[in-house]
Amino acid sequence: MALSDCRPGVDRMGRELVHHGTTLFPIACYEDDLKNYSVPWHWHDEFEAILPRKGELEVRVENDRIEIGPGQGIFINSGVLHAAEKEPGTEGEFRSLVFHARLVGGSVDSVFWQELIRPVAGNSALRYLHLEDSAKRQGEIIAWLNRAWETVAQEREDYENETRYELTKAFGLLRNCVPSAVRKFSAQERIAGERMKHMLQYIEEHYTEELTVSMIADSVSVSESACQRCFRQMTGTTPIRYVRQFRIQKAQELLLDTEMHSNEVGSECGFSDFSYFTKSFREQTGYTPAEYRKAFRP
Repeated sequence: MALSDCRPGVDRMGRELVHHGTTLFPIACYEDDLKNYSVPWHWHDEFEAILPRKGELEVRVENDRIEIGPGQGIFINSGVLHAAEKEPGTEGEFRSLVFHARLVGGSVDSVFWQELIRPVAGNSALRYLHLEDSAKRQGEIIAWLNRAWETVAQEREDYENETRYELTKAFGLLRNCVPSAVRKFSAQERIAGERMKHMLQYIEEHYTEELTVSMIADSVSVSESACQRCFRQMTGTTPIRYVRQFRIQKAQELLLDTEMHSNEVGSECGFSDFSYFTKSFREQTGYTPAEYRKAFRP
């Protein structure tokens, strides 16, 4: 299959719009380098496994930051907010697999679903699992996930059945790692995660307009200080800085995917002043809008 980059579009709830694989074979594998962009905050119904190849990545899962490099990985559960970027001064090459539970579990009344999927997807405390190659069982999980990635990418004969077998082996090991390796998430953290989804929805709907902290806080009926605290914990930045970052990410997409002039792109993405748009774009990407389009547009 063709490998794709990992720039997810999101809907009003921050839910990823990309369809991973097909209805009959719901898995997709990706290979990319985060030197030119970061993976923005998003979530999806599928499981995701991220496996670094070169350099160091910082993966954000709700309000946790996890640094991973070659020989490590991270498994992210269904429906969990996450984002990723490379560590400064390093490369950021990685593989990822995104797949639906039914690929491994089949129907919900099957033994595979009850024994493999339910202990993982049904565990509200399991937001993610940081995998270390040095730990024997976790190293085996990484190995099976890499095999599944290669099987899908190469499309060998009978690769669908082979992929399912490899993911089933990974899940059998992963299920047994859960009790000892999972950090417990409090009810407060889960509430914060749900609030973030709704605030992401509000920003997605209104990023082309003027936005204030008060407006974002009002969208989930919390105080400005609670809104600021939630963003600090979950994204590591302020609401307004996040809005600016989100606008720049949207501008990157328009520069690569449309013929719009740079000033039109800035206006479309909520920047009323072109010089401020250019300055903000350069600060975040290292390029002016025109330079970015010239460097990265196919």
